[in-house]
Amino acid sequence: MASNSGGLSAMGNTMSNGLNRLNTRTKLIAGALALVMAGVSHAGTQVGGGATLPSLLYVGSAAANPSTPQLTDASVTNPPSYVGAIASGSLLGVYDSTNGTTSSYCLTGSGSGKNILAGITNNSVQDVCPTSGTSPVLHGFGAPVVSRTDLTQPNFAAADAPLSQADFSNYTGNHGGSLPVQFPVVVGAVAIAFNLTDSTGAQVTSSEVNFSDLQVCQIFSGQITNWSDSRLANAFTLTAGVTIPSSAINVQYRKDGSGTSFSFSNHLSAVCAAAGLSGGPFEANQAFVGASPAVTSNFFTTAPSGWTGSSGNAGVAAAIGSTASSIGYVELANAQATNPGLQFGSVNGKSPVSNFSVSSITGSSIAFNQVISSTNNTNGTPALTAISPAPTTQCIAIVRPNKYAAPSSTLGSIVPVGSYPIVAVSYFLGNSTGNGSDQATTQGLVTSPYNSAITSHVTAVGGLQFIGLGSNSFTSSQVSGCYGL
Repeated sequence: MASNSGGLSAMGNTMSNGLNRLNTRTKLIAGALALVMAGVSHAGTQVGGGATLPSLLYVGSAAANPSTPQLTDASVTNPPSYVGAIASGSLLGVYDSTNGTTSSYCLTGSGSGKNILAGITNNSVQDVCPTSGTSPVLHGFGAPVVSRTDLTQPNFAAADAPLSQADFSNYTGNHGGSLPVQFPVVVGAVAIAFNLTDSTGAQVTSSEVNFSDLQVCQIFSGQITNWSDSRLANAFTLTAGVTIPSSAINVQYRKDGSGTSFSFSNHLSAVCAAAGLSGGPFEANQAFVGASPAVTSNFFTTAPSGWTGSSGNAGVAAAIGSTASSIGYVELANAQATNPGLQFGSVNGKSPVSNFSVSSITGSSIAFNQVISSTNNTNGTPALTAISPAPTTQCIAIVRPNKYAAPSSTLGSIVPVGSYPIVAVSYFLGNSTGNGSDQATTQGLVTSPYNSAITSHVTAVGGLQFIGLGSNSFTSSQVSGCYGL
């Protein structure tokens, strides 16, 4: 028999080469998988912040304490005194415990939150989270506290004042080809809180006060300045023989760039035109007092006597509670957590506590790739303008302000007739690129408000609701797809 050793040898070489190639390919695949898994495992604490209005829902009751503006569930050695803990029953607490992740949230207010996301001068994710009552030169989300010195941009931000033309330009001017991402996540009630005693010295209670829109317009334009003004007489239902003594009205307002101010002014600009106020209208804006286009700039440009500004919803709630004869606007849940004894007036017969409800958003409620114009409509209501050049994606969603300015039965309205009338919409914002190894964790976090497996475990907070997604609005997958590497 002829020898076949050469053939066997060739076959062996072929098999050996094949095995080597297979082994090399396997190693390459394994290496690629290892890199992916390393990216996931090395995703650090998610760092964000901004709006105070939804903060109790996002991080829990510690958000009501002005002395702890930065909240985290990350392990921090010797944390600064201004750092508190994210509650386990909050949105971020539930998301993190479910996924084995950690988060940090700094309560800066909506305006600063958008500026930090944009990375404008003196606004950086790496700068310290500012404490209440200070006027810092630098505004940040305190990333170094949770060992995220690597971040060049926040993982996410939150705002109740949606992106404006200026916000969009600020962002693109500092992010090259990247675009911001914005989707609505939460709705809340903006309550009219007060601290007032009657002629017997007793506290006037919520059940005794029902303001009309006209009276709210007159008080916050400075045209009613005393609690005994006859134009307020029918706002009170008191025991026979009891009256409201003469005392100056002390107005408490937000002095920081505030989504709560934007939402309140969205209502004022929509309903106060009919009041015939001299000097109006109210301007929808996130700045309440100051030069044009601040909310009250058509009435005055500096705060009148007895008007006091505070930072954050908790700050305003605390100021109302500690100042006799005062009134102010504040998100309900924050106010209740800050001062459980605070009183809230009904508006048009509807209570922010018992009559707050909203409908799901639909395709008629929202617009894509539009922002708040730098110029309001002539009646002060916010105008929308298309982003130019128009993005090729649908990753900037805004609830049309006129769809929640007042209760209505019109198509797309999210405030039903018969509901409490002053409503805020809060957004998660982020980055279309530059998310790197944080991408998967960030995608999960910003879509968690639409995930019933997460939201069903979040402790209910009165006056705040996760937004419902109705027909032709958007999907969680659409949101997730907007966050690239």
